[in-house]
Amino acid sequence: MRKLFIVNSKSDSERLEDFRRSVEGFAPDHKADCEFFYTEYAGHAGELVRELAASDDKDMIIVACGGDGTVHEVANVLAGTGTAMAVVPMGTGNDFARSIMDENHRRSCDYCLSELIKDDFSIKPIDLIKVESFDSDGNLIPGSSAWCNNVASIGLDTAVQLRAKSMVNRHPKSAIVRKTAYAFAAVTSLFGSRSFDFCYKAVRGDGKDPVSGERRYTLISVCNGSYYGNGFCPAPQARVNDGLLSVCSVSDVKLARAVYLIIKYSKGKHIGLKDIDSFEVTSVDVTATSEKRLNGNYDGEDFSGVSVRFTCVPGALNLVYYG
Repeated sequence: MRKLFIVNSKSDSERLEDFRRSVEGFAPDHKADCEFFYTEYAGHAGELVRELAASDDKDMIIVACGGDGTVHEVANVLAGTGTAMAVVPMGTGNDFARSIMDENHRRSCDYCLSELIKDDFSIKPIDLIKVESFDSDGNLIPGSSAWCNNVASIGLDTAVQLRAKSMVNRHPKSAIVRKTAYAFAAVTSLFGSRSFDFCYKAVRGDGKDPVSGERRYTLISVCNGSYYGNGFCPAPQARVNDGLLSVCSVSDVKLARAVYLIIKYSKGKHIGLKDIDSFEVTSVDVTATSEKRLNGNYDGEDFSGVSVRFTCVPGALNLVYYG
């Protein structure tokens, strides 16, 4: 089986160097089944995968080598095609990798690459989240449909993400900034506007009556995986192959309470606390209740709309599991 590696050339420099060193150590007979493609700009990973997936050769695995953004691009192209995706974590957060592999594989390219070239892996289907944004007339916004493999969120999360992105863009070569941007952005955003007006209605996975809410919120997260934002854990119980989405909403609260809840939220210790609702669903609609459009993100990609629908699609992507 051919392994086609899509490598983010702007990955964490240390991890990229480790990756190149590991590849140089491949045995000649193993290299024969491998091809390497290095991205040159944002969106290039998706373009490369589209070209490769269009070939008649289906006996292949596409290997996403990079961070959560690279994984998102590759997954969006391969969803529903049957072609399997493998992940070699080479980003800063590698949050999706936390949900699908152990710590050794997440922290070292060697573990992943060794098992890939030796065919020491299994391929299993996982769920994806279908994200669709609608305008004020209920019409689907053209080009808004996308797949989310990990976590989507609306509210404070997006404010944090935008601040963190701004910091990293201003200091693209600073490893310290990349590693601390989310934490710093989270603290500064707490002292800004952290209240968002929306309502939600969700179809429960257990067949019981739909669950809904309408008030001011700090955030709502819709999770396929457990982690995002460089280790925040909104859904410790989430599984990527259970046919369900784990939803968590945090009510608008005073600053001291917000700080307490966010600390608990970051560690996955928030389930059952006052001002937090958690439930498992097959789909959830979130709609703005003020004149402001909803601004959110899925797998780090920004989106906007008056109403957004998140739907769990079971078995939408074939994923490589190591060992």
